[in-house]
Amino acid sequence: MDFLFSILPTIVVLGILIIIHEFGHFIACRRTKVNVEKFSIGFGPEIVHWERKGTRFAISIFPIGGYVKPAGESVSEIQETGTQAGDFLAATVPARIFIVISGVIMNYLLGYLLFFALSLSGIPEPGTAIGGFVKGYPAEDSGLKVGDRIVEVNGQKVTNWHELTDLFNKAPDGTLILVVTRGQGVATVPVMPETKELTDVFGHRHRVKRVGIMHHMEDFTIKRLGLMEALINACQTTVFVTMTTYKAIFYMIQGRLSLKAVYGPIGIITLTGSAVKSGFSSLLILVANLSVCLAVVNLLPIPALDGGHLLFLLIEAIRRKPVSLKIQERLTQAGFAMLLVLMAFVVYNDLVNLEYLEKIKKFFGG
Repeated sequence: MDFLFSILPTIVVLGILIIIHEFGHFIACRRTKVNVEKFSIGFGPEIVHWERKGTRFAISIFPIGGYVKPAGESVSEIQETGTQAGDFLAATVPARIFIVISGVIMNYLLGYLLFFALSLSGIPEPGTAIGGFVKGYPAEDSGLKVGDRIVEVNGQKVTNWHELTDLFNKAPDGTLILVVTRGQGVATVPVMPETKELTDVFGHRHRVKRVGIMHHMEDFTIKRLGLMEALINACQTTVFVTMTTYKAIFYMIQGRLSLKAVYGPIGIITLTGSAVKSGFSSLLILVANLSVCLAVVNLLPIPALDGGHLLFLLIEAIRRKPVSLKIQERLTQAGFAMLLVLMAFVVYNDLVNLEYLEKIKKFFGG
């Protein structure tokens, strides 16, 4: 049932991201005097449509996605009459490059603005109150209690959970001296952590210190930044998400990161549902990350994606001669086929990882 309630917000989130992306293409076409035949929100049969300045705007029955259709963008459209003024293929190479990358620019801009707004308004950070203990770890019998708030680690003050775990891991080997507030009083509790070596999703090994405490789910602090700090933080966050996404893709190509780590549409629905439950700020953080990730993926040099079209245009700019339009169309069709296979895989992967296959089998008595 939770999954079904997550579908509507997911449709809204993905719809916004894709409309912003396509609006970038639309504005770029207008700026470069390329005619736009259609701007559709959604796919399939039209629910409603209207005409304005030679463009047919439509809202279609399947709300996920959308597209902008420039005039004269394919071989079949120009093979009888040739290119005409206002056709995509009649525009200059710089104009076509601008049109192709404008969707990505809009997604980056949306992600940046959301990160900026969140930095100004306040980003929720988990506090240092203890919500429970992990069985078998040192904290369970250390004298710490549920509700204790850790304020110091080895003499260094902490204000949030990230600082706390960072101080644990950077502390020299030996006992950690924790100062906690408990009710109206203060207590000092020594805890000997367990050191473990863990492997992250990128295959890097890290030594971490664990005492076995869990964060109190209702304890959060709000971190607000000034104007300049927010501008810089939004830029740093956008770059970080970009580089992490490219790194993950590179590791997948090398075989160092499993494709099972990729979230498909079902995974995104689950993530969106969790974000909605966590609050508006969590949802905006997810939208900002998805917007930047959408920009990164669209820039991959795969025919059928913006990056594939950009590659063809860069080759044309260097050679001063376009890649054969028939070759482009064939490669684009192959790219679509590859993306469909990948989509089928990640959907299956979601079903396995989120245990929906087992639930379906049990539902049908399997």
